Amino acid sequence: MTFFSDEEVASLKIKQSVFHIVGPGDEHFQLLEAFDAGPHADFFLGRVRSVTTGSSYEFQPDSPVRTQLDRIAQDGKRFQEESENLARSFNQAHGGNTAVGAFLIFEMKCNTGKVFALLKFEDETVLSYALTRGKSGKMQPTLGEVERTFVKNRNALQKAALIRLSDSGDQICLVDRQNPQRPAAYFEQFLYARRHRTEEQLTTAIVNLTRRVVEKHKDKLPVDTMKNLSRRLFDAAESGGKIDGERADDWLMSIVGPLSADSPVLKDFQNHLRREGMDGESFELQKGAVPAPRNRRVETAKGIKITFPSELQSSIIKVDGEKGEIVIRDRITIDDVEPERSSRSRT
Repeated sequence: MTFFSDEEVASLKIKQSVFHIVGPGDEHFQLLEAFDAGPHADFFLGRVRSVTTGSSYEFQPDSPVRTQLDRIAQDGKRFQEESENLARSFNQAHGGNTAVGAFLIFEMKCNTGKVFALLKFEDETVLSYALTRGKSGKMQPTLGEVERTFVKNRNALQKAALIRLSDSGDQICLVDRQNPQRPAAYFEQFLYARRHRTEEQLTTAIVNLTRRVVEKHKDKLPVDTMKNLSRRLFDAAESGGKIDGERADDWLMSIVGPLSADSPVLKDFQNHLRREGMDGESFELQKGAVPAPRNRRVETAKGIKITFPSELQSSIIKVDGEKGEIVIRDRITIDDVEPERSSRSRT
């Protein structure tokens, strides 16, 4: 899903901000006071804008996170207190081989109302350098190691949730850079949220919308693509592969072949994903989500049409596209012509 419209992105501002130190154990946990993000607003807003497309989630009933964020929305003075409660809950679930880092909480506003961003940055050790004049008169670098940093590297921002609360239905956009198809269980449990659509539903949806796009643009695509489109889609869905929300175009091109960046087929596919609320969705294709084709249809240039059960073995019916031959070895039960059906009513 795309969480923000272009107008919302342009109007986005940070109202309140804080981060707390979290890690796999209590020895790393540290609560910090809220800070003024104003001097560095461009940096932090840039990180938020980098995660505006992701998987669509919804809060489960009685989600503590929703309750805590709603308290902040109703009374901004509770920001510090509730942010600490959120950090404690996150840190308790944040175990195993997870890395130490900063858990940032932003209360923001845009032209359509309030939104929240919960971001997990992993600590990265970087080298800083300054230049001083050496004995030779040339500039000489001096290096320093910095362990706790916020960097623009997209991989440092590991997990993010953008949240909009509404009585008519909350919106959650969730990103997990380490596990894009299946976000870490502890992150889902912390939010007490579940995926808006199951992977089976997403598999069915992407197959159906791909079929619509391909059939709409069949005159722009290779003939071979249309010859066995249903089989291609079924085999791809049964492959158990993965859809990367940031590279969903790869799925379409696995069906129809290479497309240029300005291809109308590609643009229409992207538009369909947006309309379906699936742009940015990462998931694993689920076997059995798409029914197996029961019948196979063959049509020739002369208008001959043959439909037969797809499971029939080649010893009974063999279709050779290169030779333009269809060979059927079976007992014939009907060999007749169809009567012409008059469209005039009888008196």
